Amino acid sequence: MKKSLLALMLLSGCATQGIDRADQNQVIKEFYAAVESVQEVELSSNVKTGILSGTVVGVTEELDGNHEDMIAGGMAGALVGGLFTAIFEGSNKAYEFTLNSKQEGAFTLVQKELIDIKSGCVKVRVSSTAAISPVEKERCADLK
Repeated sequence: MKKSLLALMLLSGCATQGIDRADQNQVIKEFYAAVESVQEVELSSNVKTGILSGTVVGVTEELDGNHEDMIAGGMAGALVGGLFTAIFEGSNKAYEFTLNSKQEGAFTLVQKELIDIKSGCVKVRVSSTAAISPVEKERCADLK
């Protein structure tokens, strides 16, 4: 029991709540925005390119064999290329948020995560990427 507690204390000491390392040397801007609308959208996919690339690699690897080996290599390459591309990309489902703020005016943001927007107000954090999070309705009282 004592060993488990000691290990837990050591592990919790490793997790600091400092500034994200990715935010170094970045201009970070935060502001509040009113949510005008949200709609589900589909992201583009490179699975077809992965299949084609896998096919080319599979056929090329079997060039020293007969045409049956090349066909089998192409089929295996297509399967592996398409599968790895699909796994790497993840879901093609995302959400397009139409937002409005005093600073930025009307704009849209596409992200994979659907957040709770019951308040109709979000905090937008822009650095090298942008993300939004739900906040109290009062934050956007003067935006509508």
